[in-house]
Amino acid sequence: MKTLSIPLNLVLAILIIGVAGCSSQVTQPAPTAPLPTELPPTPTPVPEATPLSGAVTVEKMVERMNAGDLEGSLANFADEAMVYFIGLPPTGMEVYTGKEQIRALWQDSIANHFQWEIEITQVNGNQVFVKAKTWHDFTRQLGVAPLDYNDVYELKDGKIITYGSTITKEAWAKFRPALAKVMPPEATATPSSTSPVSEMTVNLEGGTCTTDTPLILKAGQVQLTWNVKDQDNSLYALTMFTLDQDKDILDLMVSTYDATPPSWAGIVFFEESEPGKNGLYTFTVEKGPVYLICWSKPPDLPIGNAGPIEVKE
Repeated sequence: MKTLSIPLNLVLAILIIGVAGCSSQVTQPAPTAPLPTELPPTPTPVPEATPLSGAVTVEKMVERMNAGDLEGSLANFADEAMVYFIGLPPTGMEVYTGKEQIRALWQDSIANHFQWEIEITQVNGNQVFVKAKTWHDFTRQLGVAPLDYNDVYELKDGKIITYGSTITKEAWAKFRPALAKVMPPEATATPSSTSPVSEMTVNLEGGTCTTDTPLILKAGQVQLTWNVKDQDNSLYALTMFTLDQDKDILDLMVSTYDATPPSWAGIVFFEESEPGKNGLYTFTVEKGPVYLICWSKPPDLPIGNAGPIEVKE
């Protein structure tokens, strides 16, 4: 909000009252009003919105959630808000679009006695960075509560428009084995009989990305069409990785909070794009599987993934 600034123009008016009569008697003029000795007070300017107001909004949202106040918590989100949970099974990326999808998630959380503890670590313009701990009936039953997360919020006009939450490496290390006891990993899929291809398309739309399915890449040079249809962020990026044999998509998504890729991930493609742009690229892949992550900024946040994508000779 702009500061209201009203220039002060002081106009001094001296009023002299004279009484004129028909008689020859001269009437003394009324005394002149004394000049003011002090300027009138300057109007108080309307305060600007401060970056801390974003932190207050996040705190109110969490407070209402902890109180079981569904509508009070949701009131802090914009109608078109998007929520990203990063690093959690089964896919490593869960996306909730719009307040109604968020409502269903919040209702389930409240029903499971969800509790939230946050520490705001940084406020950068309209972005709020948070360290969080959460308690949920499921994680209580597994004996791993609380779990720790790194969260980032983006706000506009006093409302949360983006909320991204990434489980920490330490929390994932204790959550994963406990989860495997009650939810064993799915059996390895039967190798596909689909013929490998040397072309693929990735579409970024609606705050996430999708690619051709089923898709098996042919080892060697691959032609990639990347269609960036979204225009809500200033920059988008697409990355593709190969991983060491003992790592998977969940490990990769947990690592996205760090500034640099982990040593066990090899980048085979990286490209940035302005909003609303399409591009045709080539990259070379010799072995698989390949994993894909889409990004947006600001804030730097993974917004979609795919993989494993098989690679065949």
